[in-house]
Amino acid sequence: MIIIRPLQADDSLDTLTALLHKAYASLGKQGWNFTAVYQPVELTKKRIGQGQCFVAFEGDKLVGTVLVRGRYRPEQDSWCLDTPWYLRRDTAILSQYAVDPDCQGQGLGARLMQTAEDFAQSQGYAYLALDTAKPARHLRSRYERSGYRPVKEVHWEGKTYHSIVMVKALAQPLLRASLLRMARYNSWATERLLAAIATLSEDDYRRDAGLFFKSIHGTLNHLRVGEQLLWLPRFARGESNVLALNTEVETDRQCLAADLQRDTEAWAPVIAGLSDERLAGTLDYRTSKGEPVSLSLLGCLQHVFNHSTHHRGQITAALTAMGHACPELDLAHMLRQEPQPETFHVED
Repeated sequence: MIIIRPLQADDSLDTLTALLHKAYASLGKQGWNFTAVYQPVELTKKRIGQGQCFVAFEGDKLVGTVLVRGRYRPEQDSWCLDTPWYLRRDTAILSQYAVDPDCQGQGLGARLMQTAEDFAQSQGYAYLALDTAKPARHLRSRYERSGYRPVKEVHWEGKTYHSIVMVKALAQPLLRASLLRMARYNSWATERLLAAIATLSEDDYRRDAGLFFKSIHGTLNHLRVGEQLLWLPRFARGESNVLALNTEVETDRQCLAADLQRDTEAWAPVIAGLSDERLAGTLDYRTSKGEPVSLSLLGCLQHVFNHSTHHRGQITAALTAMGHACPELDLAHMLRQEPQPETFHVED
């Protein structure tokens, strides 16, 4: 029996790398220099550190693997700037997909693919993307039969072939998809606003700008408290922290910005894990003062994103009053920036 499970700390990366080499050897012999044909163990380690790796074992023998990761960052991964699907917040990326040649033709590849899709969906992703060599028609056909469709052709530096990027939509109920869109927008808008704030002098950043929480620094601390230290634990773990809304939880502006951005991305898997019954129910929690409350869970979730939009608006008003440029934060602007799954015909 073949068991598929997440990679564990004591699994051998040497063995995993050897499996990749073995599985991709036939492709390398055709002149297609897939990274997995020759990648060193150090690169395997780096890649699995960027996502969730699954492995398939038949007894003690490693016979398959697949990796699912989130979007690339344009400031760190300039190679993918021409591949917008790899930059989308709602798109997971599949890579290091391999089955031992001795086990091919037994359905293991389909099981690994389903494992990857199930994981991506559980994390709140709307799409799963991958790429393969354009001349590898048998691979393209296999992915197309699994529901992936080509969206772009690209030639990455150093590759002996053109690649076809393929994308599959992951089914989500309409309400959950809408909530996931708001979580994605919350992360996108926060990132853009923080980038603008990073250019401010210390004086402009910390001075009283007439906001409810006085300064931009004070308002960012409130966002951290409200969205991420009070509301997020209520949804994710059923925990109700008692914390004053004006608490300065972080004095260092760079650390505060990093914490804010990191935890905006924690909402999608929480939302994806909410059943329809749970979404229709109530959220029982204690307020920041410790008072018990029971409210519509859906209403509370909508409040979280509305509340963050409200305070981002205050900060943009302060930036304008100080004479600084403000980023475009409209939801429609984010949607216009995202590539759409249009039909793309591959010219062989």
